[in-house]
Amino acid sequence: MKKVYICSPYRAKNNEELTRNIEYAKSLTRQAIKAGLAPITPHLYMSLCLEEENPEERELGLNAGIELLKTCDYVIAGTHYGISEGMSGEIAAADAAGIEVVNADKLRYKLESENETRKKKIEEYAKLHTCDFCPGNSSHTCTSFSCNGPYEKARKYAETHIDSIKVPGM
Repeated sequence: MKKVYICSPYRAKNNEELTRNIEYAKSLTRQAIKAGLAPITPHLYMSLCLEEENPEERELGLNAGIELLKTCDYVIAGTHYGISEGMSGEIAAADAAGIEVVNADKLRYKLESENETRKKKIEEYAKLHTCDFCPGNSSHTCTSFSCNGPYEKARKYAETHIDSIKVPGM
């Protein structure tokens, strides 16, 4: 499961805008969870512990968030209501750390692309390593065995080890 950082506006001019921003952050978090991701949305919980209007506490919260961001696979930026000052800092930190920033509106396309790449990598690994899973491999009598079973074993291995396997050209 990929860990993602949810980046969206929090600070607001009034209570109505604050409620809107919180609901938006919750919606992005829910979207990520339903997509099979593990989201980190610090502004939803740090704001319960720190005072947003206290500059020192706000800075502490932003810095803690950036440290969490650095541990994520990518950042999901919710830009529907613009990019706030805090978001700009988070996006800059992600860029500096080499972490991809994905627009929330394009998350579905990113996940579809990742899924297609994953499938291709699994199939390619299985094609290249079928013989490694063949009982005839050790006795050099491959021609007397069916490749279907070893191919399935190679594919299943690739599915469970997708993050650690290497496939040439991928």
